[in-house]
Amino acid sequence: MKEIVIKNISIGDELLIGQVINTNAAWLGEQLSGAGFQLDSTLTIGDSEKAILDAFNACMDADLVLVTGGLGPTADDITKPTVCKFFDTELEFCQAAYDNVVALFQRRGFQMSERNRSQAMLPKACEYIPNTYGTAPCMWLEKNGVAFAFMPGVPFEMKGIFIDELLPRIKQRFHAVPYEKRVIMTTGIGESFLADKIKDWEDALPDFLSLAYLPQYGMVRLRLSGRNENAELLHTTLDEQVAKLIRLIPEYIFAMQDQPIERTVFDLLINKGMTIASAESCTGGNIAHVITLIPGSSEVFKGAAVTYATPMKTKVLGVPAETIEKHGVVSQQVVESMATGVRDLMEADFGVATTGIAGPSGGTEENPVGTVWIGVASKQGVVSKRFNFGKDRENVINRATIAAYEMLRQELVR
Repeated sequence: MKEIVIKNISIGDELLIGQVINTNAAWLGEQLSGAGFQLDSTLTIGDSEKAILDAFNACMDADLVLVTGGLGPTADDITKPTVCKFFDTELEFCQAAYDNVVALFQRRGFQMSERNRSQAMLPKACEYIPNTYGTAPCMWLEKNGVAFAFMPGVPFEMKGIFIDELLPRIKQRFHAVPYEKRVIMTTGIGESFLADKIKDWEDALPDFLSLAYLPQYGMVRLRLSGRNENAELLHTTLDEQVAKLIRLIPEYIFAMQDQPIERTVFDLLINKGMTIASAESCTGGNIAHVITLIPGSSEVFKGAAVTYATPMKTKVLGVPAETIEKHGVVSQQVVESMATGVRDLMEADFGVATTGIAGPSGGTEENPVGTVWIGVASKQGVVSKRFNFGKDRENVINRATIAAYEMLRQELVR
């Protein structure tokens, strides 16, 4: 059976100038793939009649076009008039759409205005699909065998309409091909080095599976995915291939699902009934920040000392002033003393510490910008390691945070 071709058009000047990030397209792609469909392409355009008409024409080789944005009541929302031009129809009053707007305003205690009444003016040729999340209507039109579904650009409205109304319709009308994926999280190895290590395995993958490398700060996320009419074969083959991959690179894998490394560490700490505390200089509290985003983190995280100024390392953490004077703030001796100090101060099982030069200035020949020392203290002693994470300040902070959690994870799985 022929596989459906789905395209997406995202309308809005705000998307093109970077004022608003287009999260709608990514979300639609994820929802479609999970339902057994594939988003062929996405096109982001501005609020102009020419751009919209050109985009519509460019998508006439699709089976289904999902359009978001441009359906509001203001003058810059020109999608509906342009739809009328493309589909050779005209706007007319839709009582059902009007009743929906009135009901929404009554629930929210707002006064109905003539401008909002315009939301009920819809292309005569469209099938109206209710939007119970807002005032902008959802519309379904067809031309030469191509179906167009128009949704509002406000993310929570678009998501609600798609899940409630459009996805069931798409499933009923079009053929889905089972899709499944596995996510393997790795750290401690760069993308190119990782690719070299698993090249033979990757080359031998069945043709219905594909591997994607998704690098980010200090880690590489591997996505192994596939589509096959035989769902059982797809599932079994994915399991077999993941097992082979684990045997190839066990030392670099920290999770078998799409989650940050601090979540893996959190789970390990919960399972072991252990706690941590952080002493942070160059990371500025980021180690504490990311783990406290996890619900229940108070069970494992004792606290943090952000000793950014050099004297605070002595006053708060008890780092000997002579150690700082002799070895410098960015040194193995200082980071190990910080890790031990915060562990004792917070009465935690582990103390994690960072000291370094995040940049863009402040580097020396001995310690260039990007140099970070990380230490992890426990009752077994202290382990420490020197890194260089480059010259971008945000990159240094994030990579140092990930590296600190990976060092802690290594201690937890010993």
